[in-house]
Amino acid sequence: MNHIAIARQSAQAHRPINATFAGLERLKGQLAAWSARRRARAALLSLSDAELKDLGISRAQARFEHSKPIWRD
Repeated sequence: MNHIAIARQSAQAHRPINATFAGLERLKGQLAAWSARRRARAALLSLSDAELKDLGISRAQARFEHSKPIWRD
């Protein structure tokens, strides 16, 4: 067996591991996005009515945004 064949076998053996790490990285990114969304929605609720008005958002809209699941935009 030559060096090229050995390198190919090694690369093929590591594909499942690399795919697993790639999947974990995507999951990590998604969890970070959800966490940021949760914090932003909580911050929106903590604003005063005057601050919400400056943003053009009503208290009801802020409550609605806060009530949405974290996986929804």
